[in-house]
Amino acid sequence: MRGNALLEFLLTIPIIVFVAGLTIYMSMAMLAKQQALVEARADMYKWSHGAWSAMKLEGWDPSLSAPGVGGPNRPRGYGDDLDRLQPEVAPSTIAKISSPEARDWWERIWDNLPGRFKTNTTKTFKTAPMWNFIEKSADADHTRDSSAWHFDHLDIWKIARSGPLSEVFNAFRQNLQINDVAPHVKPTRDDIYRRWWHAGDILGQGG
Repeated sequence: MRGNALLEFLLTIPIIVFVAGLTIYMSMAMLAKQQALVEARADMYKWSHGAWSAMKLEGWDPSLSAPGVGGPNRPRGYGDDLDRLQPEVAPSTIAKISSPEARDWWERIWDNLPGRFKTNTTKTFKTAPMWNFIEKSADADHTRDSSAWHFDHLDIWKIARSGPLSEVFNAFRQNLQINDVAPHVKPTRDDIYRRWWHAGDILGQGG
């Protein structure tokens, strides 16, 4: 009937406003998601060029296996690439080893291999009050396996001092206490620690 067009338009206004608002909300959410992912990837690139998380050495605390709250999560010995490598390497190495010391040495090296990077970023965005019932944040995470294993990422001598060479290392520690040597002996003691055991972490000079 004549005049119904205006009435029908008025009845559909709430639907049009809702759809338009939802479209704007979705566009802002997708933008926040993309920004979060870009930031996560940028953080991954930045952190992948730095030192890895602490190795599992003497006195290692299991709670340190997932470090980096608010930063990079870099647990060691973890990731799809290492999971694929294990069945390729183990049968030709560890399966043929009968020495408990050699097996322990292998397991310590494997557990200390740099594994998987994982970062997580959250971005929030503003919306009109009518959309307060919907989440206003977007999460993005990014993972990467197979870092370039630089020397400082996997220090074999540090691992050895906590495993097969622990008896020799402990003899050094007991007879050359960190804070119990004469001042003129300290430079020599520190040099022995650095050159033989790469023990900068024990000397308080970083890993």
